[in-house]
Amino acid sequence: MRPIDEFSYVKNNKILLDSDSLTQLYHPVIGNHAVLLYDYLLAFFDDGVKRHKFSEILNHLQLNMQEVEEAFAILTAVDLLVLYQTRDAYVLKLQPALTREIFLANPIYRRLLEQKIGEVAVAELDIVLPDGARDLSKKFSDIFSVDENPSVPKQVSKNHFDLDSFERLMLRDGLRFKDEKNDVVMIYSLADKYTMNWFDTYNLAKSTAINGVISPKRMTVQLEQKKAGTNQINEQFDAKEQVIIREAKKTSAREFLEKIKAPKRAVVTESERKLLEELANMNFLDEVINVMVLYTLNKTQSANINKPYIMKVANDFAYQKVATAEAAVLKMRSFAQRNKERKAKSKVAKTNVPEWTAKEYKHVATAEEKAKLEELKRSMLED
Repeated sequence: MRPIDEFSYVKNNKILLDSDSLTQLYHPVIGNHAVLLYDYLLAFFDDGVKRHKFSEILNHLQLNMQEVEEAFAILTAVDLLVLYQTRDAYVLKLQPALTREIFLANPIYRRLLEQKIGEVAVAELDIVLPDGARDLSKKFSDIFSVDENPSVPKQVSKNHFDLDSFERLMLRDGLRFKDEKNDVVMIYSLADKYTMNWFDTYNLAKSTAINGVISPKRMTVQLEQKKAGTNQINEQFDAKEQVIIREAKKTSAREFLEKIKAPKRAVVTESERKLLEELANMNFLDEVINVMVLYTLNKTQSANINKPYIMKVANDFAYQKVATAEAAVLKMRSFAQRNKERKAKSKVAKTNVPEWTAKEYKHVATAEEKAKLEELKRSMLED
């Protein structure tokens, strides 16, 4: 967008301002600039009669172009505006603000509002029915014949996320949030960004959970990994490395460690369980943890994980942003190569004696030195 670019309104799209909802519900979430812009667009709506320049908005609201662009983005995100672009202009379709009941029934909007003003303040906004009130309303089919009236498909907000079903599965599988308000918003944001339904989002949350606690950060790492397309083992890995990668990807960190320890008749200790959790909380996926564990046990030649050593590896992985089993194996390969080179150098004898002493040395006396030697010999014979 530029100040000289033009926009127009969608025809027959007059929206009435719901100042109560905008002030009480939307304002804390979307901020001053977005509210100002929404008010402006409603006030200057002209039914698509002519085009306007964005500079008109800048002048009236006393905002710069970046602030207006950010406000437009926020309005589209909360479904108060739909922004279209044609070949030479923009078209604005205004959307009505949700009513109090619908807004607060949306779990995402409700938690966003709770983040801003707190749970107690949000609870004060809830619609409360009198105790013992009975709903006497009739169903549609009680009044109208279904045969005479075609069914109207239920309209679902683009920001709808079936959190109730998500939480029911959490209860069934023993999962929980660490910080519900923030986690719910982050999870919805991931579902929206990667176009996932609530069920696919739940399965991802379950597979990346840490000891029953959902981890949106590990979910993010997993999604970014899939987006980058790094799940396919390529030819740069030998047969042994390919087996390691496949096993690391299909097994949880706990199961992988148990599998490694089984031939040694060793069991996973409590400290090792805590160590695996600590590595997971560093946002490593299990497949990366598995490679680190295998390398550490092989390196230290022990039945138990050497914590100081594996934490050094983990810190290096975190700095290098190693996020996949493939990248971890390549890193381990570089470590092994470095160790080989270091051992080769250590075999060379190191002493303080200069190198030239190892060479055969032959001194040739000069004529003057020979004369002095002869003189010394004569003096010794005379004595």
